[in-house]
Amino acid sequence: MLDKLDLDQKKLGERFYLICLGIYISVNFMSGTTFSKAYGLEAIVFFLRISQLTAILVLLKVFLFDKHRFKDLCLLGALLGLLFIICKQAHELDPFFITCFILAAFKVDYKKILKVYIGTELALLLGVYFATLIRLVPNNIIWREGAGIVRAGLGLATPSDLAAHIFYLMLAYAVYRDFSFKKQELAYLGVISALVFAITNSRLDAILMVLLLLALLFKQTLFERLKALGTAWVTGIVIGYAFFDLLLTYFYTPTSPFYQTLDLLLSRRLFFGQMAFLNYPLRFLGQYIYQNGTGDPRGFEIYYFIDSAFVQALMMFGIIFFIGMLLLLSYLIKKSFKMSNYSLVVAILLIVFSMAINHHFWHISYNIIILATLAKLSAPVLEK
Repeated sequence: MLDKLDLDQKKLGERFYLICLGIYISVNFMSGTTFSKAYGLEAIVFFLRISQLTAILVLLKVFLFDKHRFKDLCLLGALLGLLFIICKQAHELDPFFITCFILAAFKVDYKKILKVYIGTELALLLGVYFATLIRLVPNNIIWREGAGIVRAGLGLATPSDLAAHIFYLMLAYAVYRDFSFKKQELAYLGVISALVFAITNSRLDAILMVLLLLALLFKQTLFERLKALGTAWVTGIVIGYAFFDLLLTYFYTPTSPFYQTLDLLLSRRLFFGQMAFLNYPLRFLGQYIYQNGTGDPRGFEIYYFIDSAFVQALMMFGIIFFIGMLLLLSYLIKKSFKMSNYSLVVAILLIVFSMAINHHFWHISYNIIILATLAKLSAPVLEK
């Protein structure tokens, strides 16, 4: 009888979590669309209030449904308190909100999390596109400077955001399928990638999609190489890459032909990233850095945006936060190797690679991989 009650409580907690997750993904997605441009400050405040409410609600699972020891709950409370202070300093609450969902994902079936994410994202992408067709919201169209190329966002704040959403959606679907696809299915994914590039002209996201397709195509060989490398080497590569991106940005020299070419290919990400190092001190608990991107509802006045998630983590959120982010990635890699879930390892590596060029690591409507940290992972089904 007690075992049945315990099982029912777990199922109830899991269902409650998945409902909160679907709501928060929707709100986080909508805050990155042109709805905020169309409806102004009221829309931004509304999305923020719903985010706050769902974060508070999902924590109820941690304290009511999950059977943590009292000292563990005190530790989690202290962690959330410190993170909230850091995020308030940076004027950016997304890392705090997503951490609530990471903690509440404890023992939730990760495949169910992926299923909710994939279904919600598809519905929202189609819904926002339809809203642009009936002119309920504007379609953000941008000219690529010096190239005369039209880039469309189809209801997203920027064309790059649209391309990033499609990449992360493809990645989540690939993990859900354990990277097992027929060649015909890979061809369909290739067509989708080509169409996204034609619409958005997002070169860096196109590269990420090509890398994902190659990983799917050469899955077996790639998994064997990762298994041979092991946890320590892969973790070392990830941490080394993070510091490489920081050093590359810090030592950016605008007069260097090498840097000029590289920065042009990266759409001036190195130039804007270095401005953060030059204009702001390094702090332990973060600081506010004013940014105004092309999709910002405040208007295109003076463009300044830090795209690198590594530079953002260090300069906006501080040293403690940056170290914590690397520890989180290290733990997730270790857990994936332990479960022999190499599709998740590849997903982590692709996301880490993308972190040098986009800032979506802490946005749940993009990066659902991060929720695998405490969720229940199952070993992938071996192909016969």
